[in-house]
Amino acid sequence: MAEAGPAGECIEVSCFQYQSRTNNSLTPLAGSQLEDPSRNLFRWSPFSAIRTLFDHLYSHPDDATNLSAIYPHRGILKTAATIKTSSDQKFTIDLSPKRVALIPVSLQQSLAGHGLKDVLDFFNTLTTEYVPSILSTLSIIAGADFTPAHSTYNMNFRLCDYNPVTAASGSLNGCGAHTDYGTFTIIFQDGTPGLELEDANAPGSWVPVLGDATVVLTGWCAVILSGGRITAARHRVRGTPGVRRLSAVLFIAPDLDVTLRPLGGIQPIRPFSETVMRGDIDTEVFKEVMGKRWRYREGNEEMEGHEVGTQDDEIAKLIWA
Repeated sequence: MAEAGPAGECIEVSCFQYQSRTNNSLTPLAGSQLEDPSRNLFRWSPFSAIRTLFDHLYSHPDDATNLSAIYPHRGILKTAATIKTSSDQKFTIDLSPKRVALIPVSLQQSLAGHGLKDVLDFFNTLTTEYVPSILSTLSIIAGADFTPAHSTYNMNFRLCDYNPVTAASGSLNGCGAHTDYGTFTIIFQDGTPGLELEDANAPGSWVPVLGDATVVLTGWCAVILSGGRITAARHRVRGTPGVRRLSAVLFIAPDLDVTLRPLGGIQPIRPFSETVMRGDIDTEVFKEVMGKRWRYREGNEEMEGHEVGTQDDEIAKLIWA
């Protein structure tokens, strides 16, 4: 993400940290700034409810099955790591406003006392209080208004349980290195370290994020819409054998029918592919291209034998000239 620095110098950052819940301010995170995390949002996050919800679904398989039945294509509770040693060693609960609306009232009421209500209240508050200000900040940096491209609030809520009881309990691979597809991602952590950001100036070098820091990471859609003025944050999660770690994640992307090319009035600072500049890709198509890679990494989908390379490699070939 590009910001104007001293004497007009351009500083590239792709990660933000919220300073407080009261002023909605955003400060770029880079290098030494990682040692100064805000803890207000950390204390606000409902990790007791998240832990309770996971534990209830593990011990009540009928409730887990009924919850996943609202999204039969891929399910809600994903536990591929119980049998796959090569996948990300985590379990997830994946929800969205549309999926929540499909949960039968009786099931919602049953799960409300096991953490679901507190989790949904948390994400609803997060959406109304923080998403608009982040879009506004990104608009300022990009030099064009991001809000019209996000009119429907295309979002997903994810709960992650980096549980030591997996098929590869000694693995450090909590979540493989990747860049998110959307506009931005807010990550809340339970105080346990593990999240790491790749140093943009030294690919392959990783900077640990303190376990109680709440961060905002920009993704590929922000890169395209901003004409390259915003960069994307590659990140990963390293597990600690025997240690359980929880996180709550909000993903925000453009509306599914939004054409992914630099917004009007923006002159790209790096050449994009003809595919992008012609407007051949919309958010829905882009998500599907990305999705097959992240579902493979997470163990929820198989890949064709000839498909090689990383998720980021494939996207780079698609969007850059």
